[in-house]
Amino acid sequence: MRTMLSLPCQKPNGPAITDLSSLVSKFGTCVGALNPDAWFPPEPNPSGGESPEALAIRRADYENTARQLCGPCPVRTQCLELALREEHDLPQTWFHGIRGGKAPWQRRSMVRRRRQAAARQITETSEAVA
Repeated sequence: MRTMLSLPCQKPNGPAITDLSSLVSKFGTCVGALNPDAWFPPEPNPSGGESPEALAIRRADYENTARQLCGPCPVRTQCLELALREEHDLPQTWFHGIRGGKAPWQRRSMVRRRRQAAARQITETSEAVA
């Protein structure tokens, strides 16, 4: 049985990317998995000609797979934080695979919200100084 490791990863001054990477590489459920490709299933394509209903079903299946694969992982939270930091400045088309129990489109949304929050904070700080 694995023990859950908990670090305060949500803080901007949290662990360095190298520390997160080390934890995930050492304790991640995906490390040494018999089928590492399981974390990179075919992704539902919004421009693939599927109906919105079919796309929603495929996305739900993908998200369920992500939860199942990463649910028992003792470093799921750290893995997600690592993914969000690594993908922060990448183009949307570079987000692939399951990381931290999330699908690429879920992480894109989370990165977008982080960027918006950071922009608001910069605006509020500059207005307070002015």
